[in-house]
Amino acid sequence: PKMAGAPFVSALKRVHRAMFPAGELVLGMGIAQLVATAQVYFANQRLFAQMAAVAEAGFLPVPNPNVLPRLLGLEAAVCGGLLFTLSVGAGLSLLSVAAARLWRRCTSGRRVLAAALAAVLTGAVALLHLHGFDAWATLYFVAVPPAVFWVAGRPRLAPPASADRWRAGLRFLPLALLALGWSTQYDRSLFVDLRDHLLLSNPLGAGISSFYYRYTLYPAEAFKTFDQRTIKTLVDRPAGAIDGQPALKRELIRLDYLPVGATPAADMTVWIDAGRLTFQHGGKTVWADASERFLADPRRAAAEISARTDRFAFFRGAAFYGVLLAFPAALYVLLFALLRLPCGLAVGDRWADAAAAAACLLIGLAILAFFHFSREDPPPPEAVAAALKSDRWQRRVAGIKAVQERQWDIAAFPGYAAMLESPCPQERYWLARTLAVSLDPRAFDDLIRLLGDPQINVRTMALDALSRRRDPRAVPPILKLLKTSDEWYDQLYAYQALRTLRWNQSRLN
Repeated sequence: PKMAGAPFVSALKRVHRAMFPAGELVLGMGIAQLVATAQVYFANQRLFAQMAAVAEAGFLPVPNPNVLPRLLGLEAAVCGGLLFTLSVGAGLSLLSVAAARLWRRCTSGRRVLAAALAAVLTGAVALLHLHGFDAWATLYFVAVPPAVFWVAGRPRLAPPASADRWRAGLRFLPLALLALGWSTQYDRSLFVDLRDHLLLSNPLGAGISSFYYRYTLYPAEAFKTFDQRTIKTLVDRPAGAIDGQPALKRELIRLDYLPVGATPAADMTVWIDAGRLTFQHGGKTVWADASERFLADPRRAAAEISARTDRFAFFRGAAFYGVLLAFPAALYVLLFALLRLPCGLAVGDRWADAAAAAACLLIGLAILAFFHFSREDPPPPEAVAAALKSDRWQRRVAGIKAVQERQWDIAAFPGYAAMLESPCPQERYWLARTLAVSLDPRAFDDLIRLLGDPQINVRTMALDALSRRRDPRAVPPILKLLKTSDEWYDQLYAYQALRTLRWNQSRLN
């Protein structure tokens, strides 16, 4: 049986080597996904308990009761955890593969190299703990790199060391060329344009965009700073003490520090003793001073509390650079592996790497060219009216952007009403943005109408525009949206808009 299975095992090894390092990347990201799912799941459980306490105390929870049940399900944890998998997981996996290749090439001084690699990993873990320990963040760094390093460094599984240089150069040259090409597109509107031109312009991209907005807040909630949280929960000691301090209670609620009943999930415990106000988080005092100092500058005190409770600064940085650098590199590695197998069958193993690399380069250049030629420069002032009537939605959006940048009134241009009915969500999005400064009497009602738009980006921009208009008439319809919406992202923008319009929480809500 052993002899009979030898050809099959040998074939698997050849496939693994041909697709290297895709297998190692999948392994590392798979481990990261398990950690991420658990991290987001338990963060969701805690948030559910907090928002249930907020509702029981008579305040409005965000997310609202329509979304709260999703916090208890596995779907939100799995889908939300993808953010950490595709950023931190991908980054650690790729770095571990690079370390393993370095190890294989090093024929002398391996003890020194091993000590250096261990020191780098230990230093990264130490940076995670500068402001407190978090088991989930630590698990990524102690679970992913050792497993990926071990697999990538095994001589029987990895490509021969003699082939490393030319294979690596051939496989990753397209990635370098594409990175150089995409660098020509970098500007302040790059990410918004990626959404408009690569995602919302086709059904597949629109589905990816919808997935992002539906699930991104779950992982974000797991590592936000305290002042980035929409609602913060407080337990006062003794119970009801805050009610006896009207000025303090008013300022706490203005900061969205909401007093709730005793619950282990609460963010903070607060008490006043002989005029001294104390905030305690996780059993540790994070702010203590005279209550007069807090009342003199509540926002400064809140910023100090947030800074002293932030354990995730390094982890957030790792996630950010993971999305920016590791995510596109991981996509390239997986695409190359996907194309390498059919290329091997078509042209033979000798030319398969070159064929797959060329295919990846052509696909990447095609996407880059489509994006480049889809973007439109803002028209000059005299051409704005013509741009707004163009047959191409890209040109119309460029015209709306020009109107917005010059602070003109979009309602003064012919065809304004037709823009509201545009089948392109990009056009309705930018229209909502420009209506924030419109003096036309129709602008307010049109923004209220856009609160019911089927596209989430349009709805959230309408909420933002209403908040910037500072019209108190917007409070009731926004409050209705906050209470009835099925989308957490809508509710986040609705709550921020309400706070900008000077609406405050109260137990009567």
